[in-house]
Amino acid sequence: MKKYDNLRKQYPEYISLDQLYRICGIAKRSALYLIQHEVIPAIDTGKKTWRYKIALEDVIAYLHRREQMGSMIPRGAASSRNKQPKKPRRTFASFIQQGEESAIADYFSFIYADYPDVLTTIDLVEMTGFSKRTILQLLKARQIKSLWADGKYIIPKPYLLDYVQTRRFIEARSVSESFIKILGGFEIWKTAKS
Repeated sequence: MKKYDNLRKQYPEYISLDQLYRICGIAKRSALYLIQHEVIPAIDTGKKTWRYKIALEDVIAYLHRREQMGSMIPRGAASSRNKQPKKPRRTFASFIQQGEESAIADYFSFIYADYPDVLTTIDLVEMTGFSKRTILQLLKARQIKSLWADGKYIIPKPYLLDYVQTRRFIEARSVSESFIKILGGFEIWKTAKS
């Protein structure tokens, strides 16, 4: 985090939305998306000028996470072409209480019982509903444990089952139809088991 010392010298403790998009090197719309979706916490002052008060340390924490995981703005989410408002996206956290994380692993074991014991990145894309790019980022960051053989990742199924019980997966949001279908299936499965 020392590499961000220049930002600490250059900017005050709290910054504006304009400063945020310049620091992050993103469009104003994207900066607003990060604030409105609480990817970066901000204080809404309600004023017309300098409406959002953003702690510089929260911005630095976001930049650090972005280096590890890539952009946290879904493709098209901050685009001016996106006229239709998206439905609020739910997460697995919407359907489980703390301590029930293993229910997700049970669901994945049930619906993917026919998958092999050793998975490929393509299998993970199908099973999670995440994009291939996201899966590769997770594997590279060791968020999903894997083995490297013959120039590719191989993932024993128990490693995926461990990952789907983590907060990162449980709180993951995606507009992908596959992810929404998997999430909907989990809701039906869990209701049927109750």
